[in-house]
Amino acid sequence: MRYLTHSFASLETLDRARRWLVQAGFDPSQIEAISEGIPRIAIRVDAGQAAEASMIIDAAELTDPNGLPSFWDLARQKHIHTAAAPASEPSPTEAEQSRTFVVTYHVPDEHTDLGSSVEAAHLREAYQERLGS
Repeated sequence: MRYLTHSFASLETLDRARRWLVQAGFDPSQIEAISEGIPRIAIRVDAGQAAEASMIIDAAELTDPNGLPSFWDLARQKHIHTAAAPASEPSPTEAEQSRTFVVTYHVPDEHTDLGSSVEAAHLREAYQERLGS
């Protein structure tokens, strides 16, 4: 089970998409239409329903004269988390504080059987000669 979400440019398109989803067989309890701020929809879909719901939403968008909401429309959304978190938690003790450390990764040598760089150079030359002929 996962959620498919989409933002619309107008309420009419949101209503149209919701109506088309219900007509296509989606249970109304699976669909949450949010009309506050930028109109958007959240659909709880099963494994096989995501593509179908996406196609229905895309079809509804094609009929919207305003198209998708622009970047500026999305930027004007009301921010939900504007207040700072309360500082009521005590500071961690010395033992609980995080320590910094370095994580490194070394690429494993794929040709450990080559032995020396001279042998590797000979193998490379032989390969290039084989490509040339």
